[in-house]
Amino acid sequence: MKLLKNYCKFFFIVFLLLSSGNSFVSQDFDEYIQKEFGFWLGGGFPAPKSPEEKIFNSSMSFGLFFRYHWPRPFHLELGTSFANYKSINMQQLTIIPLYVSLNYSFPIFTKFQLLGKLGLGASYLEIRPNNVNGWDPTFYLGFDFAIFASKRFKVGLRLDGYYIFDAFRDEPSVLKYLIYLPRTFDYRIQESLNYKNKNIAFYNFGLLFSFLY
Repeated sequence: MKLLKNYCKFFFIVFLLLSSGNSFVSQDFDEYIQKEFGFWLGGGFPAPKSPEEKIFNSSMSFGLFFRYHWPRPFHLELGTSFANYKSINMQQLTIIPLYVSLNYSFPIFTKFQLLGKLGLGASYLEIRPNNVNGWDPTFYLGFDFAIFASKRFKVGLRLDGYYIFDAFRDEPSVLKYLIYLPRTFDYRIQESLNYKNKNIAFYNFGLLFSFLY
């Protein structure tokens, strides 16, 4: 009976290690690292060939994320980021997304890690000088390519895509009256008063650092 329990335990451990699909397969089951905290720093930019690309410039951006390695071979990730985009006119756009994603670690690498990520969340948008702000549903797509610099430290590259659905918003009624106020005949101001950001898409690309524990 004891021998049968030992065999069952052995095959259970082998199954978990094989199904994990990541570079931790060389570690003992009792030493399996399940949590990860990291941050990244890089640039943000509107989706190529989108209307927003003609309005907003690229910007510096940064973010934080937390991962729990479950359910294997997937990872559950929580994350957020911040970016402030300026334009050739007076309009500015601030984006602060919050998301939850399910990550898959592709088992084709041994000393590297490639993650594909899909998730949902909400993004806080603030558009100035319109003073339009609020939370909008967001679809998240991302990829990570990282190197294990040590057993508990990773460094790599990160690409995030945020697809923000704000088409349900009505144009603020106050905007149609602002153009009649004094000192609003500058074309840059009039263009800024046009609320054109509908179902926008932005990307982040940067260098990531994470700690596993």
